[in-house]
Amino acid sequence: MKISITGHTKGIGKACFDILSEKHEVFGFSRSNGYDINQPEKIFLESKDNNVFINNAFSSISQSILFDMFFREWEGSHKTIINIVSKTMYLTKMRLLSVPSPGSLLYAGDKKHLEHVVDTHVFSNQFKKCRVININPGYVDTEMMPKSAKKVGYESLSPEKISEVVKWALDQPQDIEIYDLSIWKTSVGEIER
Repeated sequence: MKISITGHTKGIGKACFDILSEKHEVFGFSRSNGYDINQPEKIFLESKDNNVFINNAFSSISQSILFDMFFREWEGSHKTIINIVSKTMYLTKMRLLSVPSPGSLLYAGDKKHLEHVVDTHVFSNQFKKCRVININPGYVDTEMMPKSAKKVGYESLSPEKISEVVKWALDQPQDIEIYDLSIWKTSVGEIER
């Protein structure tokens, strides 16, 4: 299988690149190798013949633009788009972000925009063949995790744990669509074994 992933050199993207490269041909797109998601056409043109697109890297509404490009090209094909969205969409909707910073509100808004674009395409096309999977991680121990969340002591997942979930979702049969999968740590204190 040929897989493209944005943001493949750090965090969730690197963990996904590493685990999926064990059995698949994976193409990474990051600023480190000359690709910027703010110039989505270049990524799209180099990836449109692949089987899977993992829409991971974040920069304003560029994830939404990339999703739109791939979905329009692939909606009649047995291909897969995996969007890395975020738990912050739910937190802002429920007003649970404690003293949100302007950056976290913009991030949450852009992720919510991605979710809206995905919903619009997926639910308006009942005959699509392209499988769409949205993975909504909670706090992940990366440089994107807000410093305020670390100070407060929010529990976080490792990028490797998210990559295992991505791999699991991708390994499901093509006719199985896991549209929304949310994964985050439960704060339960120390677990007895």
